Amino acid sequence: MMLGSTLAGIAFSNSSVALVHGMSRPIGAFFHVPHGLSNAMLLPSVTEFSIPLAATRYAECALALGVANEDDGVAQANAKLIEFLKDLNQELQVPTLAEFGVEKTKFDCVVETMVEQAFASGSPNNNPRIPSKEEMLNLYHGLW
Repeated sequence: MMLGSTLAGIAFSNSSVALVHGMSRPIGAFFHVPHGLSNAMLLPSVTEFSIPLAATRYAECALALGVANEDDGVAQANAKLIEFLKDLNQELQVPTLAEFGVEKTKFDCVVETMVEQAFASGSPNNNPRIPSKEEMLNLYHGLW
């Protein structure tokens, strides 16, 4: 775990973090969801949201992960990437917020603040596609 953590730190100190990380922090702060778990909750939907402005880069990720092949077009590779991320979350039993035990009424009371905090982190500005406030609200609500 320490080696993995160190390698991850080296990787994101070079490239910084983006939307998943920025949106993940408020989830942990308000609902005590472990940071890695909240990142996993967000990764499929944020990746799908981001693909339109970085389709080739995400297709390269699908190839690197071995979920797509050279014969796949960019769109097909990206579809396979999203399917892989969703399947991985299912296999690893990554819960929804409701399954984790977050009360919807509490979530609804703080989700606007979560959006503000995510934007304040600066991380969304590093994402290939920077969401509007409404888009980020939709991404958060999609975690149910």
